[in-house]
Amino acid sequence: MLKKNDPLNKVHSIKSISDPLDIIRLRAHLNSIPRNLLLFDLAIETGISAKQLLGLRIKDLHGIEVGKRLPFLPRKSDSCSYVNMSYRLFQTFERYMLDAKPALDDYIFKSRKGSAPLSRSSASRLVRGWFDKAGISGMSGLSSLRKTWEDQHAGFLPEEKEQGDKMMARAETKYYLDTIKAPTLQEMVYKKLEQAIVYGHIKPGKQLIVEELARQMGVSRIPVREALGRLEARNFITIKPQKGAVVNQLSMEKLWEMLEVRLLVELPATKKAAVRRSKEALISLEHLNDQYLSASRNNDSDKLLRINKEFHFTIYRESRMPVLLTIIENIWNQVSPYYHIMFRQTELTDPLTGLNYHRKMLEEMRKRNSEEVCRLLRRDITESTEFVVNVFKAIELS
Repeated sequence: MLKKNDPLNKVHSIKSISDPLDIIRLRAHLNSIPRNLLLFDLAIETGISAKQLLGLRIKDLHGIEVGKRLPFLPRKSDSCSYVNMSYRLFQTFERYMLDAKPALDDYIFKSRKGSAPLSRSSASRLVRGWFDKAGISGMSGLSSLRKTWEDQHAGFLPEEKEQGDKMMARAETKYYLDTIKAPTLQEMVYKKLEQAIVYGHIKPGKQLIVEELARQMGVSRIPVREALGRLEARNFITIKPQKGAVVNQLSMEKLWEMLEVRLLVELPATKKAAVRRSKEALISLEHLNDQYLSASRNNDSDKLLRINKEFHFTIYRESRMPVLLTIIENIWNQVSPYYHIMFRQTELTDPLTGLNYHRKMLEEMRKRNSEEVCRLLRRDITESTEFVVNVFKAIELS
């Protein structure tokens, strides 16, 4: 009999994720944060120890193709045990690389305080937060993720067959009213600068100097620096060495050109994705569509932008064409400011393209109807472009 404080007693008390639906739900919850999804997938698909997991660098996984052996053992004591790169893990790692753009020597899971790896206690605290949000009780952070791998490896968990429909039948969509909050100083500075660029009050090519902007707006330099960082991330400006921040060119001509290029690359990816899509992708799309509806009701433009992109890229990733996905990502970075204009404008009727087409695209993805999904996508992104063009015309007339 094990004593109360026996270490083995603690080992046996660690719970695994016993319901495959919980695994699907957790992955759907983590889908919008590539680093967190990668941590989850590495833990439950490889059985790697916490020390090995948190010590991984980008170069340890970079370049490993699907089916190739991973450079670590799930159990150090078992020299015959090894794991291969699964397609799911490969896909998640590629998403992380596109999102974070790290250096090869970087730790995959870095601490926020610097370049050191995330500590085990911080990682376990993070994982426990996932369990809490998903309503899964009695879990032990990283230990529960590895225990899940052990149980799966031993064949204790059933296969995930027809789980998508079951989960959606059980799921209950809830919408919550957000607490009304006054905008922060940082948010007001950002919106003022964004508006000045969109309306042409700050011309393309204009150099933005932090000290001058702070003086003109009557604020300190800190909120101005933060606003410039957000504007660069959304491609309104480019920060150049020795020149500082310079306003990018926004024009209807460039927007029409980007639409043509988008149709050339996004339609083929969508056609492949509709045929190859997984049940898990359908669950993620359902979840994202519900979030999109909620954000629309609450007029949360930032959330609408984020969810709109994640909805589209959940489809494109199902094409399983990482090179094409990289090209699409680069184009979306360029079209980003135009979408910010679309979702933030207040003069015209709110754009309904996403609301009109996302649900229909999901329904056709279920049927693997590639032609119809492509037709809906074409209308979605074309009407989005036409809407932004109308915003530009309204600005010119004002």
